[in-house]
Amino acid sequence: MTKETIILIPVDGKNYQLTIQPLDEVWDWEKMVHVKCKEAGFDCEYPESDLPILIQDMQYLIRDELAIAKDSQINIRVKAKDKVLLQQYASEGGYRSLSEYLLAKGLQTS
Repeated sequence: MTKETIILIPVDGKNYQLTIQPLDEVWDWEKMVHVKCKEAGFDCEYPESDLPILIQDMQYLIRDELAIAKDSQINIRVKAKDKVLLQQYASEGGYRSLSEYLLAKGLQTS
């Protein structure tokens, strides 16, 4: 049974798990380990000698991956009658939702 090392990487007040498991593999004279961090999208074999640099950079990889995964939200206020009219336009235009319609119209170039 191979020993697994778990390191908690702090990012914005939360800890994310980085798992390192030794492998019985050597590639180009480098001993390999298996590294996994779900939040960073990292799950692969990695040279053991490069681990210090990876661990040092992991917080940035996690932060970048979490930022990509998030959608942004915009809230706007409209009068009730305007919302009804916008929903009608969205429906007539074949859009599945008011949000889809507003996004399409907002991104149109003139």
